[in-house]
Amino acid sequence: MKYTVLIADDSKLQRVILKENLKDIYDVAEASCGQECLDLVENSEGKIDVVLLDIVMPGMDGFEVLRKRQRSEIFKNIPVIVLTMSDMKADQELAEQLGADGFLLKPVNLKDAHFRIRQVLGE
Repeated sequence: MKYTVLIADDSKLQRVILKENLKDIYDVAEASCGQECLDLVENSEGKIDVVLLDIVMPGMDGFEVLRKRQRSEIFKNIPVIVLTMSDMKADQELAEQLGADGFLLKPVNLKDAHFRIRQVLGE
């Protein structure tokens, strides 16, 4: 059984790079904004196993997605790895307080991405 990774990032280039490097190991779904991410998770019938979530997105940002995740019976048990260009401690601390399971700095080191995904999936 292949795990499914949802990449939620407003950057199409970022989604393409990650998808190309993950698709041989995982099924990959994509969301271009926070609301689309929530909708996909809520309607996935448990098929999403981990979410790679960008913080800076127009409309609903990653922090708001994390807040809504806490109130979702479906989403609250799915690990979320935050993608950020900011290595500011305040952003990481807020994401942790909101339940993020890990962090990847952009540009994403693909070896680190594979490691973090395996880690949160308990592999």
